[in-house]
Amino acid sequence: MAKYTARPPRGDRPVLVLGISDVFVIEGEPSVPVSMHHLSAWGRWVRDVAIPDSAARRLHELAEHFDIVWASEWGHNAHTAFRGPLELPEEPWPFLPVQFDKLAHIRRYADGLPWVWVDDPLVDLSGEPPECEDGIVVRVDPAAGILSLDLDDLLTRTRALVERRTGGNTMHTSEEQG
Repeated sequence: MAKYTARPPRGDRPVLVLGISDVFVIEGEPSVPVSMHHLSAWGRWVRDVAIPDSAARRLHELAEHFDIVWASEWGHNAHTAFRGPLELPEEPWPFLPVQFDKLAHIRRYADGLPWVWVDDPLVDLSGEPPECEDGIVVRVDPAAGILSLDLDDLLTRTRALVERRTGGNTMHTSEEQG
């Protein structure tokens, strides 16, 4: 089997890299309303997971502003398994084939584009998230997942990152272009 290479980002929007565990799948006691979903990818395995009820809406809000790529232990199964509950598009978003030490892989994938990495408090993120000149690292509250993400704050921080990285030339979101 040939080695997987993620489809490159479009290049006109920041890259948003998303984890799954404790971002879309609440592993512990939830602090937000969740529903149980019976997931499978190609019928080869099954797993019951708790997903925040408003996760799909939040993901669609993010997709208006970012090129999304998965980076989680779910690997190539992420998009297929979560297509229904998260109301994902038919064409899969790319994934980074990495489970640990994600930061270097994210930087390589973004290849100079501004990026945001949203994930849970992982082993490779022990302590405070690293300060990054080229991107933004956001750790979500594992009890609320993606719903603990302050979208307005993230968009403000991303605009500042884009302006800093492009010398004032801003990348446009689909909302600004329309």
